Amino acid sequence: MKKYRIIVLGGGAAGIVSAMAAASIGLPVALIEKDKIGGECSWTGCVPSKALLAAAKTVHKIRHATDWNIKYSSDCTVDTSDVMSKVRELVQREVDHAQSVKLMKDSGVEIYYGEPTFVSKNEIKINDEIIYGKDIIIATGSSPARPKNKNIGLENIEYYTNQEIFSIDKIPESIGIIGGGAIGIEMAQAFNRLGSKVTVFEARESILPRDDKELTSVLTDILRSEGIEIRTKEVVKKVQQHDKKVKIITKASDNTEQEIIADKLLVAVGRKANVEGMNLEEAGINYSYKGIEVNKYLRTNISNIWACGDCIGDYQFSHISEVEARQVIQNILSPIKSPVNYANEPWATFTDPELAHIGITEQESINCNIAHKVYKFPLSKLDRAIVEQEEQGLIKIITTPNGKIIGVHILSTNAGELANELLLAMNKNIGLLDLSFIPHIYPTWGYGIQRACDDFLKDFSDKWYMKIGLKILKAISK
Repeated sequence: MKKYRIIVLGGGAAGIVSAMAAASIGLPVALIEKDKIGGECSWTGCVPSKALLAAAKTVHKIRHATDWNIKYSSDCTVDTSDVMSKVRELVQREVDHAQSVKLMKDSGVEIYYGEPTFVSKNEIKINDEIIYGKDIIIATGSSPARPKNKNIGLENIEYYTNQEIFSIDKIPESIGIIGGGAIGIEMAQAFNRLGSKVTVFEARESILPRDDKELTSVLTDILRSEGIEIRTKEVVKKVQQHDKKVKIITKASDNTEQEIIADKLLVAVGRKANVEGMNLEEAGINYSYKGIEVNKYLRTNISNIWACGDCIGDYQFSHISEVEARQVIQNILSPIKSPVNYANEPWATFTDPELAHIGITEQESINCNIAHKVYKFPLSKLDRAIVEQEEQGLIKIITTPNGKIIGVHILSTNAGELANELLLAMNKNIGLLDLSFIPHIYPTWGYGIQRACDDFLKDFSDKWYMKIGLKILKAISK
């Protein structure tokens, strides 16, 4: 029986980072992956969706060339029939460039392929072999969830999730999308811009319910203006095969039933933790449908078994998985354990414009009775946005009364990139006063952050001690 200091189950972001971190300091490490190294994000999630969105944005710009007084002949057509093959090509290029397998092997990680099952708290069976690990890290990720009403007929029709949608050959003439979360909304805009008639069904009152309501409302209007039909407070009751298409039957909030026919159906109702098939019971590991149960140090109820990434069910983002993976290795090796800090949890939805989110929303501040101020700067006043004709959006910063940032919400071109500056500021306790005095290159999108601080400076100058200080300065300067 081969023995390892650490066995990692899963070859996605969390698994790769934890295995590499342990192997880089000379520990014997095994990693087990049942499919492809790179995980969901590389093959069927973040990477292909961003490639498809980039293609869609290119088509959108071509079709709106006249906004720039660019003229073209009437027979100029856009053919998107081969876009999906290019997306798959770019996915493979990214995976090849990452060289995750080579890097792990060069670091000494032994890679096994197959479905792992627990034999005991220290033993894993892989194929016909049993291997031993002093500590075991479960990083098996997540997969697409099904609608809460599991009896809507999906088992009788052909439908897609994010795991299959990038394998289609042609852009469909029409597509119905169940779910108004990040995956559903990103794919709605991408397919719409590439030529599909898109209808989104969201049971809740708005799309992207975890994000700032003011900004999701603006984004909804933008998407609808592009021709996407977004039906909120509308539940899908039944789906049926209709010749080679799909019939989607829904019930609205007023209990009226409606139906549409679409060429394809995409189910995007969230994620579920991958906990099945590993025989977790044999090792005595506690878990539920939400994921594997861990404490604040990412340790399960079994002292030598840890879990990180999507399989623990809380924050299912690749960047958070990597943070958790590093923390797991530190906690395994160090006698002093440290919890993961989720206080300023960031994410972005990569529509055009993008929607970025850090910390708490304005509504959460109100609901929790947190004393706060809100500072906004509309893109319609940002020079770079004006000259690029991308003026729909807003920079919105939530602070304590003294200017400490507690929430950031940006709807803008490159919102994810802009948010990184404010995420750093939050983690390093840099407030709006300091940010306002840091020069930002003009004319950039980031210059809007400095402009968003202007109102805080006005508030700051109105404080009693500032008024006294200004009077003193005025007096001594005479």
